[in-house]
Amino acid sequence: MNLEICKNWLLEFKDPDTQKMISIPAQVPGNVYGDLIRNNLAPDPYFGCNSLQFRKYEFIDWEYKNTFTAPSVPKDERIFIKFYGADTVFEVFINGRLAGSGRNMFIEHAFDITDFVVHDRENQLSVKIKSSVNYARQFDRYPGTIAMEYNFEGLFVRRAMHTYGWDIAPRLVGAGLWRKVTIETVKAERWTDVYLCTTKIYPSGAAQLVLDWNFVTPRQSLENFSAVLKMRCGNSEEKLEFTPYFTTGTKIFSIQNPKLWNVRGHGEQNLYDAELILYHNDKVAAVKNFRFGIRTVDLVRSTEIEPLDKREFKFIVNNKPVFIKGSNWVPFTALHGEENDRMEKSLRLFTELDCNAVRCWGGGVYEDDDFFDFCDREGLLVWQDFMIACEFAPSTEEFKEEVRIEAESVIRKLRQHPSLALWCGDNECDELLFWHPQYKKILPSDNQISRQVLKNAVLKYDPVRDYLPSSPFNPDSVKTAGKREWIPEQHTWGSRDNFKSDFYIKSNAIFASETGYHGMPAVESVKKFIPEESWNGRTGNIDYLVHSSQPFGDEKGVYSYRVELMEDQVRNLFGHVPEDLENFVTASQIVQAEAVKTFIEFFRINKYRKTGIMWWNVIDCWPQFSDAVVDYYFVRKLACSYIKRAQQEVMLTFSEPADWMARLQCSNDLDHEITLNYTVREAGSSEILLQGVKTVPADTSCEIDMMKVSIGEQKMYIIEYEYNGRKSFNHYTQGFPPFDLEKYKIWQTELDSTAAQLKG
Repeated sequence: MNLEICKNWLLEFKDPDTQKMISIPAQVPGNVYGDLIRNNLAPDPYFGCNSLQFRKYEFIDWEYKNTFTAPSVPKDERIFIKFYGADTVFEVFINGRLAGSGRNMFIEHAFDITDFVVHDRENQLSVKIKSSVNYARQFDRYPGTIAMEYNFEGLFVRRAMHTYGWDIAPRLVGAGLWRKVTIETVKAERWTDVYLCTTKIYPSGAAQLVLDWNFVTPRQSLENFSAVLKMRCGNSEEKLEFTPYFTTGTKIFSIQNPKLWNVRGHGEQNLYDAELILYHNDKVAAVKNFRFGIRTVDLVRSTEIEPLDKREFKFIVNNKPVFIKGSNWVPFTALHGEENDRMEKSLRLFTELDCNAVRCWGGGVYEDDDFFDFCDREGLLVWQDFMIACEFAPSTEEFKEEVRIEAESVIRKLRQHPSLALWCGDNECDELLFWHPQYKKILPSDNQISRQVLKNAVLKYDPVRDYLPSSPFNPDSVKTAGKREWIPEQHTWGSRDNFKSDFYIKSNAIFASETGYHGMPAVESVKKFIPEESWNGRTGNIDYLVHSSQPFGDEKGVYSYRVELMEDQVRNLFGHVPEDLENFVTASQIVQAEAVKTFIEFFRINKYRKTGIMWWNVIDCWPQFSDAVVDYYFVRKLACSYIKRAQQEVMLTFSEPADWMARLQCSNDLDHEITLNYTVREAGSSEILLQGVKTVPADTSCEIDMMKVSIGEQKMYIIEYEYNGRKSFNHYTQGFPPFDLEKYKIWQTELDSTAAQLKG
């Protein structure tokens, strides 16, 4: 039995202003701040400076109340209450008795309540959630730990770091039962752990698989057990029969003609429905059902300083290299438990933009199975950070044990998904050792969380997957030499003063797992979250600061730079900053679109000297000014159309001119060669400047033509081409800034017209 408790919840708390107890209807899954808003006790935190009004709620405790009927069960079964996500420090009471507790937002908690309930009767349920901020006060931080300026409360508490404030999210330190709560019965005889993995794809196409299992049984004897693994995908059926001589074991077996799971753009995403059945005396004793994809994914990377031409960071899928075109995933909502319909809608943007990978960033949460189910179906590789970001985490035994339990829980939950490509220890924790002068003698390998706890958890429960200690990963030798630019995988942010500067165009990064550029949301979106009196306020305006996202609205805070930087970027490209909101939005979005397009194309035309780029990021978790290319309201910025063209399976563009020549480059991601027909003309003219027919090899990038240019001239070139009966186009903007904004708008109109003609 699996009964979800989703209705009739009440939330009780002491009002921080009046100190009176308040009881209101609550939503589960949900967030206490969402409940306050629904009951008209708090304003919309996403409008203006309203998020600042929620500071007072950080210091109070909350109590959820409900009732449920506990079923009668056979003597050999137990009843559990399961919390799929509770934020964060909580105690569970059944009929007034303490039945369990937890202090980790990221993992599922299950408590045996068989002896706490009255069967076939109504039972009282109370879940008391403590203030995360108050709870963190008990821990004595020492100088060997560090966090971002607004995130010190999170060092010892396992909850999403972004909730304390980050440059991609507001400070909203809420609480809640943010995933479902269920009452479940558990049989005494059952599978407790099943791990099926692909270890090898042979040149013949056959696959080697390994099945690991554990089961429990109350039977005294282990005689007369048998088992069978059944797998079906379309007309492909496989069966493995074996005798489990003990409650745990391993079977290695081969499948001769499997249907492989492939990355998006490289084949079908075949998924097998698997059923593992345990028999005793030929009667079914236990069943485990799950979906499985047969594939191998390997990350080939340098682990120490290597010469430039020897450094590696490359994903190999089913024995073939795959160029990664992806983006970073941040939580789909700032208030976990709310707006759950945003998850799939946000993920679909990745496929719309022709991404083949998604990086789950370490300052958020571990997404649930439905996230990975989508990626399984759509062929999106998932790079999964553990939830540690921009910090040097505590190395106390208690904290290490908390992280170990968390990691093992998450690994066991998600490891069957074929889309899951990589476990990564953290986000930028190696990097921060360069940021803080007090850490000049600390080496990356001194990080006991990433180098020991998390690594050991992966080796223990998911040994076929690669583990990257940190992103970017810095070996000790790089820290000692002080040469971060030597590492193959980098976060290429820079000063963002010029997107065609040497920092970007001459970058020696082989793989960029973060890079991006700011771009204003659409005018209609800005007007939804910024008060009218502040529409043209911008730099120094508190509404703009809060949505930058600057916790507490500090004018001199670490995230307060964003709006001024956007203005500077517009000034760099167009020579001035428009005063009115409409033209500023247009100019800002052009800057972002050209920048991200440039970054992607630079990596693609250098395939496989460069092996992938995961730009930051697709969509915001709340209304803000950011690097996202789709705003919180799902309004697409100009960058979306530019990125889609830059990431299409066959892409043509020019490399930056040299020696009077602009070289036309083709990046072909298809698994077969193509015959390419192309023309190049200047925007505003029908005169053909370049045309030809070329054969381009499979899965490569190459120069196909060249054209004499004068870099002192500001021009936009329209590149139209056809292959395999498919027509497409791209553009290249030539010349030094400042450009004329009105002229660029005319160019943009022609790009839109060209896109419409091809579409329709």
